[in-house]
Amino acid sequence: MHLYPVYIYVLIITKSIYVLGADRREEITVGAIFFEEEKDIELSFDEAIREVNNLKFFELRFVSNKRFLPTYDSFLLQQIACELISNGVAAIFGPSSKAASDIVAQIANTTGIPHIEYDFKLEAVRQEHLNHQMSVNVAPTLSVLSRAYFEIIKTNYEWRIFTLIYETPEGLARFQDLINIYALNSDYVKLRNLADYAEDFRVLWKEADETYHEHHIILDCEPQTLKELLKISVKFKLQGPFRNWFLTHLDTHSSGLKDIYNEDFKANITSVRLKLTDPNPFERKKTRFREVDRILGNQTMLPILIYDAVILFANSAKNVISAMQPYHPPDRHCGSLSPWVYGPFIVHEMKTISEDDVEPHFKTENMKFDENGRRTHFNLEIYKPTVNEPLMIWTPENGIKARKITLETESSITAPDFSIQRKVYTVVTHYEEPYFMMKADHENFRGREKYEGYAVDLISKLSELMEFDYEFMIVNGNGKYNPETKQWDGIIRKLIDHHAQIGVCDLTITQLRRSVVDFTVPFMQLGISILHYKKAPEPKNPFAFLDPFAMEVWVYMGFAQLIMTLALVFIARLSYREWMPPNPAIVDPDELENIWNVNNCTWLMVGSIMQQGCDILPRGPPMRILTGMWWFFALMMLSTYTANLAAFLTSNKWQNSITSLGDLIEQDDVHFGSMRGGSTSLFFSESNDTDYQRAWNKMKDFKPNAFTSTNKEGVARVKKEKGGYAFLMETTSLQFNIERDCNLMQIGEQIGEKHYGLAVPLGADYRTNLSVSILQLSEKGELYKMKNKWWKNETNTCDSFHEVDGDELSIIELGGVFLVLAGGVLTAVVVGIFEFLFNVQHVAVEERVTPWQALKAELIFALKFWVGKKPMRISNSSSSGGDKSSRRSSTSRRSSKEKTRSKTAS
Repeated sequence: MHLYPVYIYVLIITKSIYVLGADRREEITVGAIFFEEEKDIELSFDEAIREVNNLKFFELRFVSNKRFLPTYDSFLLQQIACELISNGVAAIFGPSSKAASDIVAQIANTTGIPHIEYDFKLEAVRQEHLNHQMSVNVAPTLSVLSRAYFEIIKTNYEWRIFTLIYETPEGLARFQDLINIYALNSDYVKLRNLADYAEDFRVLWKEADETYHEHHIILDCEPQTLKELLKISVKFKLQGPFRNWFLTHLDTHSSGLKDIYNEDFKANITSVRLKLTDPNPFERKKTRFREVDRILGNQTMLPILIYDAVILFANSAKNVISAMQPYHPPDRHCGSLSPWVYGPFIVHEMKTISEDDVEPHFKTENMKFDENGRRTHFNLEIYKPTVNEPLMIWTPENGIKARKITLETESSITAPDFSIQRKVYTVVTHYEEPYFMMKADHENFRGREKYEGYAVDLISKLSELMEFDYEFMIVNGNGKYNPETKQWDGIIRKLIDHHAQIGVCDLTITQLRRSVVDFTVPFMQLGISILHYKKAPEPKNPFAFLDPFAMEVWVYMGFAQLIMTLALVFIARLSYREWMPPNPAIVDPDELENIWNVNNCTWLMVGSIMQQGCDILPRGPPMRILTGMWWFFALMMLSTYTANLAAFLTSNKWQNSITSLGDLIEQDDVHFGSMRGGSTSLFFSESNDTDYQRAWNKMKDFKPNAFTSTNKEGVARVKKEKGGYAFLMETTSLQFNIERDCNLMQIGEQIGEKHYGLAVPLGADYRTNLSVSILQLSEKGELYKMKNKWWKNETNTCDSFHEVDGDELSIIELGGVFLVLAGGVLTAVVVGIFEFLFNVQHVAVEERVTPWQALKAELIFALKFWVGKKPMRISNSSSSGGDKSSRRSSTSRRSSKEKTRSKTAS
């Protein structure tokens, strides 16, 4: 019983001696230089050495030789490096970037000892590469890291305006590609150094909020500074909704943001870190965590990278030394002129070794180097540092890809994400029918319920699809650009200053506006057209055929007709050639007769002026000369009347022939214009089309000014001037006004093609979601329904009237001709009746019958249309009349006619 403890002790000593005797691996000494406060890095270095030495089939055994620096001192650093070489180290790790000198790299380059770095270094020039041929750095190269940030910001986030804030020269180097996006255009990229605001960081954040209205901030600072900076930024609302931060330091996750994270942090904050290899799901979980496990579990960059540096060197040294037996340790003299022969081979192996061939595996993914020993391949994990939520992965080969969400990543989320809570959007707009209007009974409502219109319905539909709240901000106008001050107003101004998140109304997408704000896909397509006053049709003149001549011309023509008639009668009585025998068969008549009485002369005048001729013509030269002159007069007057009638019809057609923009340009009576500074004015002023440029020049030259401040003012001016002014405006607003005012009409076809869209600040990340939602509303027909709702006027009671072409005369205008014809017919009938009654009286006297008998006999005969010959006596006489009475009556009638003829001749 007393010998049992002694027995156990002997067995332990014997086993230890056996193990030491059995471990005949080649021992390699490696040196490491640390600053005294870099305890975590040292523990990670020791852990890597331990894990390599614990591998059973590893041919080498590594022994560490560590040295510590209290502060940076280049002379002391040189002494420590030479001391390590004197101790026979096969590699030197470090120091970190706190050492500004490259003395260690130069000593290693001279002695052929591999030098492994694990911290950021500024890019070396060509001469420095020659002095660093034995150096390999496992930290990401700043130029590749800068390219990664560029792809994240420009390609994935699509930020165009942002502020870059850096603290260290390495931070500035990480911004290099971002700085070159716009060649430091101060309107897009602002660069700030934290050192310039070291006295009071509040000045920096006040400038970012009030001066630049910045919503995209890219910050590169040390983790120790980050928490204080973000805490101060809360006071300037830089952590509010719609703000976006990108933190570029790879150790952001270790800055302790969770200690200050609360509901005030509603900004979208993302960062990057080195992507670690995914853990083996079949590996046994550790039940006891050491301090080094905690350090490596925090994913702090330098401890992880020095771990990978040790693994890289150990595997490379194993491969080279195994292939170059027997092993020759390095020379122990710092100033040796013969470099270690194994060194270059080990460095080359480190640059080319595959990560699949190392044991144990690297902590970080995708480790590859270029010929100068710089790490050009690595993977980055984009994540939210406030809640530790992984989002995406960046790789040099494939760019950015979404990260697969696993149970482990979900369990890593440490706090609620306040940045994804339901947001309240400020929607800026202005009063414009039918887009945004006050309800008739708005006094009974509060907030956004007081308003109505197409834009109100559109935002309401979008809020339902995207699940956000909103409130309206009302300004004056869409936004005009002042070339003198180079400033915008209206909706555009509010979006530039980030005082609102969405702009909606009749806001046209133009290239000039797109330079300062972003637009969604269009929700309405339109063009430009001409609004004009619709004059009521003038009353038709039934005597329009008289219009070619003035009233005095018609009076003078009547007097000329009368005078010529009397002249013909007088000249005919003077001319002996116009006196003819009553019976041409009598050679020597007792008396002559003249046929040119007033009736016949009037008939000749009328027949000539009507171009119908006459059955009697003059014989003597004076009569023929007088008649010829009348014919000449009639020809001239008729030709002039015909020409004036054609001109009159053409004039009427011209007065109503403004049917296009070209017609407006070619005339000067009707002025036309557009809204000053609006998209319509911009369309004409910047167009290269000849007609559009002519229209723009005429608009500018009109006096008084043809431009208006608003569309509403333009519509009012059209109605006020009643045809003297035309207004060029967008077809949607034009159709709305036409539907509600019967005195307005559209002239011509649509000019050009334009689109309305929602405006958002440049780089707004919710623009894509708005565009997708608008497309969904369009596919469902909601946009069409809303337009019909606000544009169609179901109560339109405008009177319609028939319009004839300008070269036609309506029945009303020709009614006077018909009235003249009717008057003539009526006059002829009345005269005929009086003549008939007169003849009846004459027959009753001659034939000695009663007037009634004569009337009856004459009327009965007149109604017998088939009888073509009339007897000398048509009344029923007594039987005693016989042939004698007939002869007497015939003789009596002949004598009566001869008497009448002689009276006429006299």
